[in-house]
Amino acid sequence: MNGTTITRTAVCSAGSGMVLSDWGGKRKWVFDTPRGMFKVRTKISDPIWRKPDWEFVSEGKPLPTNPADRFESGTLGKYALYLEDGYMIHGTLYTRLLGRSVTHGCIRLGPEDLQAVWDGAPVGTPVYIF
Repeated sequence: MNGTTITRTAVCSAGSGMVLSDWGGKRKWVFDTPRGMFKVRTKISDPIWRKPDWEFVSEGKPLPTNPADRFESGTLGKYALYLEDGYMIHGTLYTRLLGRSVTHGCIRLGPEDLQAVWDGAPVGTPVYIF
């Protein structure tokens, strides 16, 4: 938006709403996208994803003892705009799933739309999710 004028629309993916519990049922994750007003806190090109515990739980794998085993390149696309509480606007390897509720809470965009958001949203830009 530029004021009250819509300058671009895009198809995105957001949270699946899925609930995941760890093996002992001690921890639970709900994969919803938070709603409200946020700000772009930082921007990273060629981001590296640090896999959280829930990623290993969802794959049925043990938590890694080597911290380096948590890092994965290329998964988040060319750019990531970090909002708050670990949520991001980022790219995806799965553009065929855009428009579906499939994420763990982040907003995924296709490459062209992600480029437009990257170019047009400096740090501090308000982001409204509703």
